[in-house]
Amino acid sequence: MRPHHPRRRNVRQKVVVLLAAAFVGLSGVAACGQAVEDEVRQRVEEKVEQGKQRAKEELEKVKERLEREGGKAKKEIEQGVQKARKQAEDKAGTRR
Repeated sequence: MRPHHPRRRNVRQKVVVLLAAAFVGLSGVAACGQAVEDEVRQRVEEKVEQGKQRAKEELEKVKERLEREGGKAKKEIEQGVQKARKQAEDKAGTRR
């Protein structure tokens, strides 16, 4: 039987320690990567929400503008109809 050399045991311990350190480092990188991924996802969601809000506000502005213009057009049409009625009544009155 060969006696164990202290040097071999020392090398094995160093290898085990290095492997353990590498494993811990890699697991830390994975955890850090998850944190970065979560932060990026959160930022993207915030930007999407901001975009949705901006689109909603723009849609409201357009809707209000269309309602104003529609109201204006309706008023002009009503005025045109009243004018046409008055002209028709005036013509009918002069024919009598």
